[in-house]
Amino acid sequence: MIAALDEIEGQAVVVVDQEDRQQQQTQLAATAPTFDFRVEARQVIVNHQNLDAVTVNYYLMDIELLFSGNPFVQEYGGQFSYIRPNLTQQIPLQGTANTTNFKLPKRLHTSNVLVEIRGGGQTKAKAYYANSLDVQLVADYGQLRVAHAQTHQPLPQVYVKVYARHRDGRVKFYKDGYTDLRGRFDYTSLNTNELDFVDRFSLLVLSADHGATVRETTPPPR
Repeated sequence: MIAALDEIEGQAVVVVDQEDRQQQQTQLAATAPTFDFRVEARQVIVNHQNLDAVTVNYYLMDIELLFSGNPFVQEYGGQFSYIRPNLTQQIPLQGTANTTNFKLPKRLHTSNVLVEIRGGGQTKAKAYYANSLDVQLVADYGQLRVAHAQTHQPLPQVYVKVYARHRDGRVKFYKDGYTDLRGRFDYTSLNTNELDFVDRFSLLVLSADHGATVRETTPPPR
């Protein structure tokens, strides 16, 4: 590291070259093992550096139970800390490549599953929802529309469960109900003034035939 000597009131003071320090930090970061990942279309996509392999754990989820216990944390990783995974894989990473893709195990294709990856002293987890739902939020009006992802036909009688996080940090059950014949559901209207205190909504959309998903959104402008 480049440094210089300065003198303040007769004492020698080392002045660190900040630019050189940043270069060293950049070099250290470039050699550190790290990764991130996402799950989509039944595939896991891992972006990584300085890792040869990772351990992947899969946990089957009861999505409604998890959502009701913690509606604003969709990854749910901490809730599986002491549970044996339903399936574990060792995945080799592709040498010096920055990205490795691999498929979800076939037996999990129709399941809601938490994917947990461990490597380089890090653990990260993300929820994967097996569904054929197309959920469109119209946040300005507090409504959602649910349709089939492939046919785009509206889906009536889809269950929607709504929790609200208030401005003071409290999380409360807000309302629930079912989509109408147009696949629509009003997730904000109540016969009280509770909407005035809401900072954020979390919504579970659950269909017996087409799976489930969780979405978060802000309340409509007031």
